[in-house]
Amino acid sequence: MLKPPASIHNVLFATDFSPATAVAFSYSVGIANRYQSKLIVAHVVSLDSVELLDDEPARAMIDNTRNEATRRISDLLEPLHLPRDRYEIAVAEGEIYEALVEIIQRHHIDIAVLGTHGRRAFKKLMMGSVAEEVFRMAPCPVLTVGPNARPANPGGLKSILYPVEYAPDSSSAARYAVSLAERYGATLTVMNVGEDMSGPANVAGQFTEVLEHWTQNHIPPGSLLRNRIRFETGFGPAADSILDFAARAGVDLIVMPVRRLDPVIAAHLPKSDTAYELVSRAMCPVLTIGDGL
Repeated sequence: MLKPPASIHNVLFATDFSPATAVAFSYSVGIANRYQSKLIVAHVVSLDSVELLDDEPARAMIDNTRNEATRRISDLLEPLHLPRDRYEIAVAEGEIYEALVEIIQRHHIDIAVLGTHGRRAFKKLMMGSVAEEVFRMAPCPVLTVGPNARPANPGGLKSILYPVEYAPDSSSAARYAVSLAERYGATLTVMNVGEDMSGPANVAGQFTEVLEHWTQNHIPPGSLLRNRIRFETGFGPAADSILDFAARAGVDLIVMPVRRLDPVIAAHLPKSDTAYELVSRAMCPVLTIGDGL
């Protein structure tokens, strides 16, 4: 039974005003324009720098920082010339993850877009701090623009990659992969990786049959996307296979499901997993959709 298509009415772009977030901003604007969504640009004021101040000076510093953030976001939005009902500025204060989740819930965000700070800083950020919590626990899909990601193509997304395990595929991530591919007129490649297999040993026919079932279950009859769907098999470590294909094929976006975790666990994962490896190494953004969304 076909699930209803994913709707994107509200897009969140979270920024700390670092240069690395400029690329992420271009993706958030592109998605908002493609879906005619509302764009919410958010910044969270950390309270770490005011902990040692008295109440009155601390409040004054926070207010000044909030006002400056609002001004900088206005400057960021001004060149877009968006109608007033197509954007909103959200400046909060406190713990970044908690504040972002509150913004996501209050504004009914459908996709949150985050940027990262570069390979060396990114590993520390992802494995022990805010981004990992948002990545694993946000109550909406998260588009992470990693340190190696190319700037958004002005013509939009042309190629979307959806790595999937077949058992069968009941992930909500499929809805977003299909919705984005239909909205952008992009090619959708559905990829399955066999980590315990060394090469393609008579799997093409079996995989084609599985792909046909996947298409019937996820793409509406009559959709032109049925003419733009491809399949790919990979072998060996999943992250390496996916990244290798994405680089060779010039993929513009990877869409994949992730396990949602308690934030304490998410911030202290003992080792890298496939999702982390893709987000930190891919040359394109990665849209992660937590199970149950």
